[in-house]
Order: sequence, then C-alpha cells, then structure tokens
Amino acid sequence: MSISIIKRAVNRAKSIIETLKQANGLPFQAELSPELIQKQVGAIAHRERIFSPTMTIHTFLSQVISADPSCQAAVAQVVAQTASHGGEISANTAAYCKARLRLPEAALSGLARDCGRELENQAPEEWLWRGRTVKLIDGSCISMPDTAENQVVYPQPKSQKKGLDFPWHE
Repeated sequence: MSISIIKRAVNRAKSIIETLKQANGLPFQAELSPELIQKQVGAIAHRERIFSPTMTIHTFLSQVISADPSCQAAVAQVVAQTASHGGEISANTAAYCKARLRLPEAALSGLARDCGRELENQAPEEWLWRGRTVKLIDGSCISMPDTAENQVVYPQPKSQKKGLDFPWHE
C-alpha cells in the first residue's frame, strides 16, 4: 500500500469526521444501522423513553467527537433535533447520564468490532495488498515475567552481555 493511498484514507477519515460534526441531528445515525445496534443492545432492559439504548449510543458518539464533550452539549443536541421534529424534551442531563451508565462496555466494544468488520468488507480493492487486508500489530509493549521457565523458552539474544537482562533471581 503506497503512502499516497494512506494519506488519501487519512484525509477521507478527517473529512468524514468534519462532516459528522457539522451535520444536522446526531452523527452516525445514517452510518450505524438500527439492526447493527440492536444486535449489540437488544438484550438491555430499558423503558421506551427518549434515551433508548440506540439514542444513547448516538448521543454518546456525538459527545465523543464534539468540540464541547460535555453531557450538557450532547443533550442540547438531542433537544435541538427533537425540537426540529416538533417535539419537546427536558434539557436536564440526568436521564442521558443514567442511560449512558446502563450501556454495557461489551455492547460498545461489540458495536465497534461489528462496524470495523462492515467497513473492512466495504474497503476498495486498491486499499488491499495483493487482495488481502493488512493487519498491523505493534508488539513493542508486550511484556512477560523474566522467570527461569521463560528464559528457557525465550532466551536472551546472544548479542546481549550476560547480566544485563531483567534480574529474575536474587
């Protein structure tokens, strides 16, 4: 994959985020299908109120990308959207904050994985390397105990002087 393709992809991502920030209503409503969200939040017990799990996720995503990431600004956006459709809701943040707390982390991470898979399936052919997706893994932060057992399986490099490894024995 060439640098120019990567730069185009980064610029495209920045453009999408700016478009989402400036959109009327809540961002991601067109991008996240109700079916995709329902798959992750369907089992969450909730009352049918303004901050259903789906609305809470859209509001939370709006809050995350907003220049003002406060709950007040996020709820104000929902108030404005509701008003544009002739409705009226309170600007009090309590209902949103409680609804956000009820969202399980597993649902949010599952939604991120599902969206990632969907996006990967939609990737143009020129983004692939020899027809395959590229996975980048940074193992520079991997750590494990420097025990005698690990030293047998993962010995010190021969270029390293003896005694310079992590002291696993006293």
